[in-house]
Amino acid sequence: MELEDQLLEEKKPKKNIGKNRVNLEKDSIQYNAQDLDQEQKVDVNPVQLNTQNLHVFVGSNDYSGKITGTSYLEKNKEIVMNVDILLFFGHEQKLPVHKTNSDNNGNFIIEDIPPGYYTLVAELGEKLKYQSHYIKVLPCQNVHHSILLK
Repeated sequence: MELEDQLLEEKKPKKNIGKNRVNLEKDSIQYNAQDLDQEQKVDVNPVQLNTQNLHVFVGSNDYSGKITGTSYLEKNKEIVMNVDILLFFGHEQKLPVHKTNSDNNGNFIIEDIPPGYYTLVAELGEKLKYQSHYIKVLPCQNVHHSILLK
């Protein structure tokens, strides 16, 4: 504590100005050795390009899956034949990935589809319709999903 007090006293201006005054404060000047005139090229409008390549190969000896099912009427659980079935990738229903119809026993098969999330939409005429939630298909998996037309 004494050292701090002594330094503070030395920095205070003295009232007695005379020939024997010792100036303890010195100016500290530091010079930068780096040349400030050198030219630097900086791109002020950088461009970032992102590309993604997606290759999906579907065949009989790979990881493709299958969705099977049967179409029923929701009221009485009666099997319905010749139902138009559309398969969409994800939830967006703009362009179907696969189209099929149920057979005379109400069964349908959608084969050779890559793993992912799908949505089934089924229609019989104008009145009877069905839309599924997400159907998750894993590699080499067979998923059975029944359709209940309302």
